[in-house]
Amino acid sequence: MVEKIPEWCSLCWGSCEELNVMTIYALGNKTPEIASTAFIHPQASVIGDVKIGERVFVAPMVSIRGDRGPIVIDDETNVQDGVVIHSDPRFTTKIGKRVNIGHNASIHAEEIGDNAAIGMGAVLMLGSKVSEGVLIGNCALLHTKTETKPYNVYAGIPAKLMRELGPDDPARKAISIYVDSYVKNAEFYPDNLRVIDE
Repeated sequence: MVEKIPEWCSLCWGSCEELNVMTIYALGNKTPEIASTAFIHPQASVIGDVKIGERVFVAPMVSIRGDRGPIVIDDETNVQDGVVIHSDPRFTTKIGKRVNIGHNASIHAEEIGDNAAIGMGAVLMLGSKVSEGVLIGNCALLHTKTETKPYNVYAGIPAKLMRELGPDDPARKAISIYVDSYVKNAEFYPDNLRVIDE
């Protein structure tokens, strides 16, 4: 079930006030819908037409801005520190289940499939599509409207196909373990994160 504001947010709002930060913003008639088991850090920003699924973890300094179109983030995905996700009026930005989005990535993509991994500092340009199980390398640039093939590795500027990434690949197994650790973070943080008084 998706709620407008998760139950734990009543605890978090106190922290937000102390930090002079507000996490979740309505914009016009659009209000973010966030699953009760998701965690949004107080220093992240979620604005407008955004839906966030179960056990999603959103780290500090993330910006998820649904002001120009809808953004949907599915279950057990993690969005790490400094990531920017921005919408476009021509499509819904869809991010699948168990996606790993590394620090400081910029997401203007139309779609990221289930079990994909986006490397740190990667840039997914407007309307690009990342297929299921794809790994986008650190600092890679996926050009506008570029599409990828499932279960492959893309890297470089511009991003190019490097190799296959099958289900038994050690990198695939490592990514799954990493995603599991962020799912645990979504469970751990709400009861254990606190501001330290000076």
